[in-house]
Amino acid sequence: MTRAVAPYRVHRLIQDLMRDPGAAAAFRVDPASTFAGYGMSGTECALLRQGTLAAMTELGVHPNLQMKYLRLAAPAPDAKALAAPGPLDAYLPRLLEL
Repeated sequence: MTRAVAPYRVHRLIQDLMRDPGAAAAFRVDPASTFAGYGMSGTECALLRQGTLAAMTELGVHPNLQMKYLRLAAPAPDAKALAAPGPLDAYLPRLLEL
């Protein structure tokens, strides 16, 4: 069984997103315009939107780029969730008094 290899444009998209944080941020907001800029087919767009390992494998994305794409395509973390008080925050005032 031969494994399909993703077209060059898919690999180029992932590499460009890795190099440019601004492009990666814009991609998270509106992936459709980014896909159009790289001339992605409907099937490629659907698989890239799924953003799963199975979709990346089906598309033929190189394993090294699969994980990088999954990190890049993940939604940005919620700032409120990051700022939620944790166990250390409860003790921080006491620690600063020492």
